[in-house]
Formats: sequence, C-alpha cells, structure tokens
Amino acid sequence: MSKIQAAVLGVMKDIATTGIAKLQRNIQQGYSFRGIESAMNELSPLLVKHGITVTPSYSELLVHERFRGDPKDGRAIRFCTLKGTFRFSAEDGSHVVSECYGEAMDSGDKAVTKAQSIAFRTALFQQFVVPTMAMDPESYLDAEDEDIALNSPAPPDELMDAAVNAANAGLEAYKSFWQSATPADRLALATHHAQLKATAQRVTAGGDTDAGQ
Repeated sequence: MSKIQAAVLGVMKDIATTGIAKLQRNIQQGYSFRGIESAMNELSPLLVKHGITVTPSYSELLVHERFRGDPKDGRAIRFCTLKGTFRFSAEDGSHVVSECYGEAMDSGDKAVTKAQSIAFRTALFQQFVVPTMAMDPESYLDAEDEDIALNSPAPPDELMDAAVNAANAGLEAYKSFWQSATPADRLALATHHAQLKATAQRVTAGGDTDAGQ
C-alpha cells in the first residue's frame, strides 16, 4: 500500500466515526445541506493529521447568462459549469487524483467560485467516502419541528444529565444514547446536540469535557 493510500484510509477511518452533519440551511427553499464550509471544517484537520496536501486545478469552464425581465435593464443570472481536478498527495510524492464537475448560478460575480466550491466539496465527499449518517438533528426535524425546538423550554434535568454523561463517556457512548433516544427526547435536546456531540468528540480524542458547563 502506498503512503497516500494509507493516508486516505486514515482519513476515512476518522471521518467514518462522525460523518458530516447538515449544518447549513437554504432558507428560501427550506432544506438543510452539507456545504463546502462543513466539509473543510471537518476534513481539514484530518488532512493535516495524516499528511495529505491538496492541489486543485480547473478546466472546461462554460459560462452563459440569462437575462431577467427586460435585457435593457442589465439584470442577468450567470450559469457556470467547470471540471475540477484535485491531486491528493502524501509527503513521499505518492498521490491520487479526483475529478469532479461543479455547476452553479449567481446573479452577481460568484458563479465561478460557487462552481469551484461544489466541485471541491464533491471531491472531498467522494474521495473519503464521507458518511451521510452523521448524528444530525436535521435527520429527523422538519422546519416546523426546528421552530418548536428553538422555542421550547429546557429539557428535563434527568434527560439532560443522561445526555451529558453519555457525551462525557465519548463519541460511541453518545452515539448509542442519541440513537436510542425517543423522537420527543431528541427534539428536547436539539438545541444542545451540537455542543454535546463536540464534547463527545473531544473526549474520544483525549481532550477535556465541558458538556455540563
């Protein structure tokens, strides 16, 4: 096994324990998604840890504009597609290459940048086979439930204590607690879930606990 293959496998093993949650939300269309920020925030530390560098390049750029309303007004939407080529390299020079297409549109000057981000995000998710099963409130909360959760009272002390104890026992313990919780308990804990999960990750990594603070 080459060094880059071993490094890629190391990243895959690490990200497989947590996945990447849908932390970004499209307000206009009402859905949650995993954006480039989520992908980079989760994977960047793992790439550094396993000694992987990424060199991007882009080609096959196609851009066209579609006017909105009267063309004389100059209001247009720009559509862009491109191919991203991403070279993942280890310190010994061994490497693997991922090619992914990106497509985006924008009414300003960001269509190309958006398409690059989409291609890169796709490459990261495909190269490291990122799980989509992350412990994620959006996996069971719809938009109405989220509003209820944000405006609901604090969870019962007994439930919160159980969640804190599970988080302080590490990621596997918290994952087991979360998966066995009832929908009502998950809804009650939704606004605390991100902090509890982060605490569980730190405990598993050997850090301090702070879920109870």
